[in-house]
Amino acid sequence: MKIKLIIIFSIFLILTGCGKKYTITPDSLPLAHVNQEYKQTIKISGGKVIDHYAKLETNIPKELGITIQPVNDLDGYNIIEVKGNPKYKGTFTIHIWAGFYAGGNAEINKTYTLTVQ
Repeated sequence: MKIKLIIIFSIFLILTGCGKKYTITPDSLPLAHVNQEYKQTIKISGGKVIDHYAKLETNIPKELGITIQPVNDLDGYNIIEVKGNPKYKGTFTIHIWAGFYAGGNAEINKTYTLTVQ
């Protein structure tokens, strides 16, 4: 009986130890204000994002003055910066989807709301 319990516990420990937890922070974006510098970093952690499987979609018009892009080629889509100097008020969305190297079916799928006041 004791050996069965040890085997079951060992299998459980192995299975739970193999699962990775992928996270995206922050939970929400802070308010932006017209004609004031805005900068927010979005970080995806838990594994390396596969760049060609990452999608970054937004309805933010170019003339707003806000850009959304990966910080650099080394970090790819693991670190995304939302920055600029918004020219007018509005509410916009930023949708991020990402898959991971050796992550199986794991993915991040999040929509942010950016409000400019």
